[in-house]
Amino acid sequence: MEEMVSIYSNEKEVIKKETILSNIFEEMNGYIGKSVNNAYMKPKKFGLEIPKEDFESRFMQYLWEAVESFQVGGSTFKNIVLRRFEFAEKHTWRQYKTKGNESDKNGISYESARLDSLDKRISGSVEGKATLAQISFWKAISAEDEFLDQIEENTIITEFSKVNERYANIIRYMMLGYEGDALAIVTGEADSNNAKVRKLVQRSKESFRKFLKFREKQY
Repeated sequence: MEEMVSIYSNEKEVIKKETILSNIFEEMNGYIGKSVNNAYMKPKKFGLEIPKEDFESRFMQYLWEAVESFQVGGSTFKNIVLRRFEFAEKHTWRQYKTKGNESDKNGISYESARLDSLDKRISGSVEGKATLAQISFWKAISAEDEFLDQIEENTIITEFSKVNERYANIIRYMMLGYEGDALAIVTGEADSNNAKVRKLVQRSKESFRKFLKFREKQY
């Protein structure tokens, strides 16, 4: 698959690119189906129902974005797909997220997808006697990943680049799935993930987090 995507990336003729893209989607069909099904089953554990078609269309869109963002010599296609599919799942949940009340976890509700009462006890949960109101799929998401679900990446990165273009470049490629040596190389910072690059990534994240908090207050 890596080779096929590399060929697509280097191909210039539109017709040939379309054929290669079609073959990529055909080869990935089984994996997409499995990923969609897994994502579809998660809401049910919390008494929610999100149409499988919503997950399917989002995963297909993000696979196309993964193919388009692939760069030979950068992050592996596998890493990019895994990262983009995480976004696809979270963004599909976001479609059903609304502002809740005091009984909702972190003030967030998924009422439009709700099958059961918020007072229903969830058996088999780590929390044991926790209710739907006390449990959220989103609690496992890191601060950076939670942000990625809440906003459109391109818009926020453009805004952030006006504050610090270098940091924004780091975050932009992290969103695309680049990490380690690949991140250092694709951003032009170094030939490997050395101490200087790791420190830069850390500062970029910290600056980005502060920017998000400031932006949130403005809106």
